[in-house]
Amino acid sequence: MATLNLDRVWINRLDTGEAVAAQSWDRSQSYEKDGEVRTYAGGRQRAISAEGERGTFAFTLRKLPLSAVELLRSWKGLAVQVRDHRGQRWTGVYFTVTPLEPLVPPGPGPYWYDVALTLRTVTAVEGV
Repeated sequence: MATLNLDRVWINRLDTGEAVAAQSWDRSQSYEKDGEVRTYAGGRQRAISAEGERGTFAFTLRKLPLSAVELLRSWKGLAVQVRDHRGQRWTGVYFTVTPLEPLVPPGPGPYWYDVALTLRTVTAVEGV
């Protein structure tokens, strides 16, 4: 039997399937629902909420070459699917790419960047 070990975050464009994968750290999730509390006659208060949920998934990719940073920059605003090392999946878009240079430059060889992204989730229909 084959075993799959997930040890990185995968970002795939939904339209072409192109992928960027790297180890990550600093992952956080946030989910919100639009709503408010309204006051009615007699001082009664009721919660009013909108349908749906707004979600974000923020993470930092580790040790990417400049070519991968440029590729991620070209994907801003395009629908992507993100999977983490636990097999969790998010579909969404990101609008900001923040490359971070390492504190200590490497020796000879390629120069690596850490890249911070915040994915805003969107509704995606799966299936045929």
